[in-house]
Amino acid sequence: MKWFSFLVLFLLCAQDSLTQKLYVWCPKDQEIKARAGFLNHDTINLSIFDGRILTKNSKIECDANDILSSLALIIKQAYPSAFINVLGDSGYYADPSLDRITLKIGIAAFHAGFGLDISVGIGSFGGKFAYGAFPKGEWNGITGYYVRLYDNRSGKDQKFTSSISKVSSKPNMWGYKTAKDCLNTTYIEANQELLFFIDNNLTK
Repeated sequence: MKWFSFLVLFLLCAQDSLTQKLYVWCPKDQEIKARAGFLNHDTINLSIFDGRILTKNSKIECDANDILSSLALIIKQAYPSAFINVLGDSGYYADPSLDRITLKIGIAAFHAGFGLDISVGIGSFGGKFAYGAFPKGEWNGITGYYVRLYDNRSGKDQKFTSSISKVSSKPNMWGYKTAKDCLNTTYIEANQELLFFIDNNLTK
């Protein structure tokens, strides 16, 4: 009976080691072009919610607070003339204020994985999040946001939404370095699209 118990334990451990493993590293510093004078003296309530679903055996070297802080800093650097109130995730499901701009960013994805493993960690916000197909034999990195922008300045009542997803796939030439590069590439591209989305909808 001992050998049977050992076999069961071995199979359980082996199964756990074969489950999808995701990787999260802190994003590198990103150069942001400041929109000097744009949204001058306007107030923006910023709320960021992490909706990812990461597996238990994921390798996480950057926690959610670091990622949220990095994204909030990028928003501040992009709009230095505005007053930005960072509300954290507490304001994500609250009603937007009536006298200012409200920006809500749901993080659906920020992780890397090998092959199809990456699809496990993608969260959903009010529906299916579109991200396309992932190559099976390559490292894949993905950054995805669901963005809601409310412009209630001076009696306005405008709402804009966008689903942003960026994927980078590369052959496994340099191991984890390749995975990091994939993830960072998608982060930069997603943030560029996020800022253009804000610019286009708030420009008078």
